[in-house]
Amino acid sequence: MATSPTEIRALTAAAFRAPQKFVDFCRNGGKPLAALINGEEVTGTMNTTFQTIDPGSQELLATVCEMGDAEVDLAVEAADKAFRGNGSNGWRDMGIEQRIELVNKLVELCERDRDVLLACEILDGGKVSELAEGDFGQIRACAEYFSDVARRIALGDGPSVKVADGVRGFTYREPWGVVAGIIPWNYPIVLTSWFMFPALLSGNTILIKPAEDTPLSALYIGKLAQEAGFPRGVINILTGRGEITGQSIAEHPGVKYISFTGSPGVGQAILRTCDRHGTRMKREMGGNGAAIVLGDADPGMVARMVGRLANQHFGQTCCTIHRIFVDKKIADDFIEAEKAFFADLKIGYQGDSGTQLGAVINPTQRRRILKAEQETIARGGKALLAGGNADVAGRNGFYLKPSLYLTSPGLNVNPDEVFHTYATICPVSSEEEALHLANSSPYGLGASVWTRDIERGVRLAKQFHDGTCQVNCHNTIAYGLPYGGQGISGGPGAGVNCEDTFRDYTQVKSIFVSDYPE
Repeated sequence: MATSPTEIRALTAAAFRAPQKFVDFCRNGGKPLAALINGEEVTGTMNTTFQTIDPGSQELLATVCEMGDAEVDLAVEAADKAFRGNGSNGWRDMGIEQRIELVNKLVELCERDRDVLLACEILDGGKVSELAEGDFGQIRACAEYFSDVARRIALGDGPSVKVADGVRGFTYREPWGVVAGIIPWNYPIVLTSWFMFPALLSGNTILIKPAEDTPLSALYIGKLAQEAGFPRGVINILTGRGEITGQSIAEHPGVKYISFTGSPGVGQAILRTCDRHGTRMKREMGGNGAAIVLGDADPGMVARMVGRLANQHFGQTCCTIHRIFVDKKIADDFIEAEKAFFADLKIGYQGDSGTQLGAVINPTQRRRILKAEQETIARGGKALLAGGNADVAGRNGFYLKPSLYLTSPGLNVNPDEVFHTYATICPVSSEEEALHLANSSPYGLGASVWTRDIERGVRLAKQFHDGTCQVNCHNTIAYGLPYGGQGISGGPGAGVNCEDTFRDYTQVKSIFVSDYPE
């Protein structure tokens, strides 16, 4: 049975209230939440704390200790010791089935405390429950996928080959050692999982630096890792601001590999820091996703599908749609339907039933979005929905209205990533014009084509300058297929979610052996 356009709706909240276990965790007996280093809670020598709040109400959730250079030193030392052991019993020496057993135990504990981790996503991260529940499912999915990969990709010696008379050579694959994941605030559970499981299963010990806006899920997972029985120092959680804790991690020569997700400016700065002492780095740095809607598409149906995707986590999704190029033949109908979808979004508190558009994460993001809306108009965009601040009765959150703008091919009204339910629509005369405009962005994370003609769609999708190219879908991920960016959206390495991700967390050396000369 065909889907009716009216059946396509935005991700929607069910009623949610904090479980007592989450409340008790946040209160922590009246003490700030400490970092986890070498299996111990560490409050830090800086004697500095920060607050994490509910973005939909600005209510305090928890006070958290901030880590500095001394604590990063301590964590690197602990992680390196856990990695090496006494030369024979470190994490790197543990059999893969033993590592998988510990990972599975951690997954089981996460599922036992599902309501607490959902509270982290919904209350700390500001997500609606429908999205948060999908994100939670990535814990098991990611762990199971990389457990299977770890069984298939052998570490240690590769096949031996003859390279000359009396000389043979082989490769030796090994983990890097101490690796760090710098995790953003928009998908903390998902991106912690995408870093943690391949890094651990390939034999590394890890530092997790959660975003200061959303530290609770990482701290709670660290607590569960202790319960699961991970050896001391294998998993360390370092809380703090990016410019302090994150910078200290990037500057530490004992960190051998960093996985970063965040903005291009921060990612490029970290890369320059890492280059000074040879730390390798992979990075995903946002996007300004494009959708091309061809003339054979149903404008009402596709407008609602694009609207749902553009509003995923209120537009705070790196690969989501912010630039729409639609065939002029259907542009009027598409614009009318898209405007109606955006205008009908129910703005409200993320924990209240029916909410589809909640608060953005913090006041800095709100200021950036409001500025971008003003600049869109100044650059020549025509407001279909002007955006601006929104009021939600009884809530003092960072609420904004959705914004939608009409533009034309000669105007560059949307050059940068705007992390909100914000999009521009540009009517075009041909698929060639649409493709040229879609590829004109320096970003290159995700793009899509919408058409009844699948063969035509695939042909166009192959021409995108993006890491993820889609036909009649968007924001798509699948384990086994890489998720990464081109242009300023990406960096070295294979992205995430595939076999090459696992290999990224290892290094390979060549070993040559010659017969002893007689």
